Amino acid sequence: MSLRQHPAAIVAAVTVVAAASQAQAQEAKIIPAAKLFPYLEMFLKVPPNERRKVKLIYRLRGDGAGGLQATLVEPSGARTPLPIDDGGLITRVPTLAQLQAKSSVELKAPKGSKFSLDMSYLPVLRSATEYDASELVGVVEEGNRVMGKAAGLLAMAAPKMTGIEFPKSESGVAIFGDGRTQPLPLSDGMPVFRPDQLKGAVKVRLAKAPSAPDFSSKKK
Repeated sequence: MSLRQHPAAIVAAVTVVAAASQAQAQEAKIIPAAKLFPYLEMFLKVPPNERRKVKLIYRLRGDGAGGLQATLVEPSGARTPLPIDDGGLITRVPTLAQLQAKSSVELKAPKGSKFSLDMSYLPVLRSATEYDASELVGVVEEGNRVMGKAAGLLAMAAPKMTGIEFPKSESGVAIFGDGRTQPLPLSDGMPVFRPDQLKGAVKVRLAKAPSAPDFSSKKK
């Protein structure tokens, strides 16, 4: 996904302001892992077989983020690198056990750098030009179930997933059992499949494979 704020994040763009400001002034900083990875512990508490179709990702943004190094430090002293790819994505995150043990993260960044952390809640879907509508419906339903469980006391304020959007696909159609087709509506220029608006659809066919399917939380 792009580095823009994600509309379906549990908190639209989680910015660790304290971490950013402190790293500006010194080369290394120790931050509680739970603070650097908000909501991850609650997400991981949802049984794995109930969250196979969704994921949380954490991505660093800003000047100096490319030169940032992150290492998980457990109370025992064990150290585990948390790799960061060229796009700022943290490709390895703490486990539930490591978070519950009150582990910390050591951040090393060039002096004067500024960065923030965005959290995104995404569907686990392959990039393709055709999908079974039932697959997309199942992903949306699971996305909302997991959101409700992981958000805890904030569940009432959490966004509701209303469909799947397909960045860079340009256009698409829903195909019904009798062969009828209906164009997918566009949201910010992206075709989006909303089960409530396309009941009875059996397939979704896109003009181009999306860069990365995404949740839509917009009703219209």
